[in-house]
Amino acid sequence: MQINISTGYALQIMLYLAKNRRTVSSLELTKNIAVSQRYLFEVAGKLRNGGFIETKIGKGGGYTLNKEPSMISLYDVILLMEGGVHMPDSVAAPVYDNSRLVDALRFLTDYIEAYFRSFTLDKLTN
Repeated sequence: MQINISTGYALQIMLYLAKNRRTVSSLELTKNIAVSQRYLFEVAGKLRNGGFIETKIGKGGGYTLNKEPSMISLYDVILLMEGGVHMPDSVAAPVYDNSRLVDALRFLTDYIEAYFRSFTLDKLTN
């Protein structure tokens, strides 16, 4: 499993907002998570469309969480950004039939998903 860079930034944005519990400007976010403003807008747009954050425009504007940190897990953000936890096709579809390998990979995928579900933003910011 590999998390893409957009998901990494989405997780950082969400953690920063959860920790600060206020409206955070795009400038503050770009400085603190080391992301370009263009890329921030792209990732934040996905988070907004997914219902995780709210965007306020104008003076005093920025980003705020749309849900309580205790209601958002790492898996929720990964699901939005990546569509879930997946094994690469080359690993998940063995060339020859080996049901034990396939079962082991399914178990691993389920375990990783449950592990990410167990971490909510509030647990990671305290």
